Amino acid sequence: MATNKDKLLESAQKNLKKKQVAKAIKDYAKIVELDPADVRSRQKLAELYVRTNKNADAYEQYESVAKFFSSNGFYLKAIAIYKQMQRLDPDQIALFNRLAELNEKQGLVGNAMAEYRNLVDYYGRNGMIADEIKTLEKMRDLDLNNLNVRVKLAEVFARNEREDEGYAELESVLEILGDKGDFDKILKLYKMFLPLYPNDKKLQMGLSLAFYEKGDFSRGVTILEKLLKDKPADPDLLRLLGRGYSDLKNWTKSCGVYQQLLVMDPTDLDIRESLIKCQIDSTQYDLALTELEEWKDAFFKADRLDHLKEYYEILKVQLVDNSVVYQTLDSIYELTGEGDKLLDIISEQEDQPDEIIIDETLSDSLLGLAEDDIEVSDAELELTDEVDDLTFDIVEEDTVDLQLESSLDGGFTEESADADAIIELDINGSLVLDQEIRNDLDFSFDLEEEDSQEVVPEVAHNLQADLEEAEFYIQQGLYAEAKKLCNDILAYDPDSAECRQKLEEIEALLSREKEQSVVVMKTSSPFDDSVDSDFDLDSLRPDEAAEKKIFKTDVDEQIAADDMESHYNLGIAYREMGLLDDAISEFEKAEKEPSRYVDCQILKGLSFSDKTDYENAELMFTQALNSSLLEDIPRLNLGYELGLLYERAERSSDALISYQDVFSQDNNYRDVREKISVLKNTLGIDEDNSSIPLEEKKERISFL
Repeated sequence: MATNKDKLLESAQKNLKKKQVAKAIKDYAKIVELDPADVRSRQKLAELYVRTNKNADAYEQYESVAKFFSSNGFYLKAIAIYKQMQRLDPDQIALFNRLAELNEKQGLVGNAMAEYRNLVDYYGRNGMIADEIKTLEKMRDLDLNNLNVRVKLAEVFARNEREDEGYAELESVLEILGDKGDFDKILKLYKMFLPLYPNDKKLQMGLSLAFYEKGDFSRGVTILEKLLKDKPADPDLLRLLGRGYSDLKNWTKSCGVYQQLLVMDPTDLDIRESLIKCQIDSTQYDLALTELEEWKDAFFKADRLDHLKEYYEILKVQLVDNSVVYQTLDSIYELTGEGDKLLDIISEQEDQPDEIIIDETLSDSLLGLAEDDIEVSDAELELTDEVDDLTFDIVEEDTVDLQLESSLDGGFTEESADADAIIELDINGSLVLDQEIRNDLDFSFDLEEEDSQEVVPEVAHNLQADLEEAEFYIQQGLYAEAKKLCNDILAYDPDSAECRQKLEEIEALLSREKEQSVVVMKTSSPFDDSVDSDFDLDSLRPDEAAEKKIFKTDVDEQIAADDMESHYNLGIAYREMGLLDDAISEFEKAEKEPSRYVDCQILKGLSFSDKTDYENAELMFTQALNSSLLEDIPRLNLGYELGLLYERAERSSDALISYQDVFSQDNNYRDVREKISVLKNTLGIDEDNSSIPLEEKKERISFL
């Protein structure tokens, strides 16, 4: 058998050299029949079937190869084979699932999520709800931090009579975003889900609170006032409404709401304190004093002595002649041990006219209350030394704590990365808002400039250092930063040719990056930064177009956490299979690892060259040549590859310059001597006359 197989292999090779593909196919088919475990020959047979447009036969052979690689743990090779099968039959939906599982096993979570996303899109378009939910649940479990997935799952639940499960998923997302304080996205989530839960008061209150957190109290109050019509005695609504009126400085309504709440529960000190603060803010100092005097004992028992002190100190300034304020504040200072402040008040009162003497001060009253609670025992008397260390915890206002958070696109479309990560919502429809909402997802703090007469010293510029920094930005793919730095350089050195050259390179890179992302830009991102400028709760209705949205996940963010070496090896596997676009994509992911940056640029250049995209190939080679990470031997190899590229692009002069540069470093390198001779003959250059100095030759090499 072995001899017969060797003869067939030899025959197949001869037939391929003669370009007799049909005969080679027969040879490989016999080899596979003789040795079914020979996956190399089976893969070659599949490739030959593809060349002759026998896709069904190729698919069958590829499937056997893929199953072999997968079952033996060669996941990257299996992924490359399944990708080739996907090209042959894009409608084979089972391939998405296999690719997702293999990527997951390889640790490429971002790639796995992308394949699952394709499944979700397919199931959604074909009304396969159970499969859609099952796949979304897989995605959620695979990446719990992907809020886009969880929001999409909540939406699918809500739209398919599983409202409780959808609501639970939504609340979980809102809680996460609430902890992050991302109220822009929270507002969009409410816009997306309120039509699905139109009668849910909790969501509407949450929307109001989200507006509060954004500082838009007017819209928040508008929503609450509508809700209050149905529930005029709801204490949670009234609390939020009172807060909103206070922030809008509508003191009359605010005090009225707090008084209504106190009628419902006179012992609620949080509301009592809110009323007192409202009265002070609205300059109703006498009313505030009356409330304080009536409830000061209760405040003391609730460990709110610091609050009392704060309010009485305000009243001391506003009611300068009121002896009650002085007497109570004097007692508070006694209890807090602030003797210096006590003396100050006494000093201020020495020049005051005769005042009414209060029989019992606050300290007497409060200490009396304290004594009522003390049982006389030897054990407790031993604690007297600790009295001076008494502290009082302040109980904060008990407001309704609605965790509000946001999310994802209303649907699925390719994008990718925060993941945060930077996470996005693409929500159609409009919030009718009277005022424009601030949508910055990045927080920056502008400190007010203090008046200063200091003269800012002139900055000393270092051109070479700035150029090196710009080159570093380019290598790391930070093109915007590199462009800004180059513009700064030209501001102080407009004649810098090297800087202008870098700017041209950056523009080319940005242009290519823009072309690659054109599909993403055609659809809004899930967490779009824009928020509608008007809002009317009654206008929220389900958007029919929302049901056709394309779902997107934060694939780019997950890719950043994936194994870069796996992306690199997968790129090599794709390139070997002729999947050049997929290979380039994987190399772009892998190049984030600094040690792989140069290799990835070279491999991307070779892939672009294979596609006859010589312009981008030259750009990749140039970036690799300009990298400080490129060592001498790889630099020599790359110079030769650049010469080959120029030959294929029919740029003979540039090819000659590249080869001569290689020759100057190693005159025995490969066949560079013959290459130079052939090109000189082609260009009509005398062999004995080196008419172009080496320095000039180097300068003439074309770099994008």
